[in-house]
Amino acid sequence: MDTPDDPTSDPFGPPTIPTLVGCLHCHQEYESYLIERRQEPDSDGVQRWWWCCPVPGCGGRGFGFDILPVDPAWRSEDGSSGWVYDEEDEEDDDEFDDEPDAPPPPKKDDDIDIPW
Repeated sequence: MDTPDDPTSDPFGPPTIPTLVGCLHCHQEYESYLIERRQEPDSDGVQRWWWCCPVPGCGGRGFGFDILPVDPAWRSEDGSSGWVYDEEDEEDDDEFDDEPDAPPPPKKDDDIDIPW
C-alpha cells in the first residue's frame, strides 16, 4: 500500500488535537505534534512517506500502530478510541488463578540452556 502524499489523508498520521503519546520501540513519551513525517525506504527499498517517532535512532512508525496515546481513555475527534478493552478477557484470566503452578520438567544432562 502506498502511503498517500497528502499527509492529511494518511490513516497513521497524528491526531488533530495534540495528546501525550508513547512509542512501543523506544518507550519514550512526547506530545503527538512532534511526530515527524519522513520519506524513507520500505523493506523493498522503495521510498515511502512515514509518520515517525521523533526520537533519534528509533524505528517507531505510525500513530495507532507503534505510537499510541498514553491515556487509555483517550478519544479521537470523532469519538473513536485508541484502545480496545474486552472485559471478557479479564474474567478468563481469573479462571486459571486457582490452579497450582506445575513444576518444571526434570532437566536432562544433554539439555542446553538457550539464553532467550
